[in-house]
Amino acid sequence: METSRSAPPGYGHGSRHLVHRPQCFGPQTPDSPDDRSQEFVLTGELPTSHPLFNDGHDRFHDLQAAMAMVRQVSGGIGQAHFGVAADRVPIFYRFGLEMGEVSAWRRHSGPGTLTTTMRVRPDKVISGVPRALEFDARLEIDGVAAGTGSANLLFLAPMAHRSHREHSRHTVLATAGQQHPGHEDTIDTSPGPAPADVGRASAANVLLRSPVTINGQRLSAAVLAPHTWRAGAARPDQVPSSALLLEVLRQTALLTAHRLHGLDPRHCAPVAMHTHFRGHAELDLPLRCVAVAQSAGQDALGRPLVAMTLALTQAGRAVTEAAVSVVEDL
Repeated sequence: METSRSAPPGYGHGSRHLVHRPQCFGPQTPDSPDDRSQEFVLTGELPTSHPLFNDGHDRFHDLQAAMAMVRQVSGGIGQAHFGVAADRVPIFYRFGLEMGEVSAWRRHSGPGTLTTTMRVRPDKVISGVPRALEFDARLEIDGVAAGTGSANLLFLAPMAHRSHREHSRHTVLATAGQQHPGHEDTIDTSPGPAPADVGRASAANVLLRSPVTINGQRLSAAVLAPHTWRAGAARPDQVPSSALLLEVLRQTALLTAHRLHGLDPRHCAPVAMHTHFRGHAELDLPLRCVAVAQSAGQDALGRPLVAMTLALTQAGRAVTEAAVSVVEDL
């Protein structure tokens, strides 16, 4: 029997609906490793007035909009269907999304309806309750196949999360003080690349800044300290939101494809993005994003394509790593 409930809307979204399609299983012990996957279908309108996702040339739906929809319902799925305690802190540490055919993501009249069919598998099960969930997803936009996705979600006890945050911040601040004594007085806010070079229209949404250096197939860009980003950049625990960290990766990928291989950001989209969040970023310290690109190639339809790896670092440690492919769709 299917169950349905409303999911929280976002900027420019109409109503969203999450449908649970229960799976039937035989008897098991509390710690059984047997597959306990459940299937969910999330349907909602893609944003039309989001201050970030809709800031640009409006050629494509933003890949991040799909990621945001999954993030917003994931914690509730854990609580309502897998018995996860309400006080557990949900932390995504891996995200992957592949568009498949980029034409499915082109914007047309109307907002576009995204349907995400998710198979959710419990992981790290203790006494019948998972400490993590694995997501595999199929995406459709207006009934057209639009790619696949995956994600790994970890649920931390409040005390463990708080202890990890305090240790992480102490270590980062100590390292930053050794590398840049008095860093709080010398944070650089130099202008970044032009908005068009990173696929945006508003300078307020450009998260990269000078210097931007190129050495062969390697591009390195400084990133504004997260506390200078527009409102909404931080989670309640004062950690930069994953959406904004993904935006840094997206901007760096488009800038790399443009500066190293001449692709036009106005007609480009990241058709594949696989990210691994390795640690917390701190709001009051600058970051750096480094991209190492492969030689330009072509996709199955002959369109220019650039694949690259990226690392977002802060005080000498990796915060996020990613593999991204950018295609130019003229």
